[in-house]
Amino acid sequence: MKPGKMQKLSLLLKKHLFNHIPTDADHSPDAVLPSLYVGIWNFSDELSHRTHQLEITPAFDVLIDTRKLPGRIEHIDTKELIFLDNYGYHLRIDATDYQPISLFDEADNRVYPISITSLPENCDDKKNISN
Repeated sequence: MKPGKMQKLSLLLKKHLFNHIPTDADHSPDAVLPSLYVGIWNFSDELSHRTHQLEITPAFDVLIDTRKLPGRIEHIDTKELIFLDNYGYHLRIDATDYQPISLFDEADNRVYPISITSLPENCDDKKNISN
């Protein structure tokens, strides 16, 4: 290879390799987000003294106590999933370090800590609860 071409190749590689800072946008949301929020969690209502089950399916259906909630996902990223129900109230699932940690119910204006019950079988290592 000629010296001029070698220098150009070297500059191109340096520019590409050292000027790129990875961000969340570099990860495919289609790969990270479903595995982040899909699963079954428990949360306790201290007022009614009941434990409830929150489930999010791979199709992003939201179920509470096995009943599908009518509504739609309004927003999703690595920090939160926001669901708008047919009554106009939001459910927000907050996540930290790729792990859902709480459920905010706008109708009750309450935050419920959630604990994992089960994960889908094809779950990735980010949600490996044995770590």
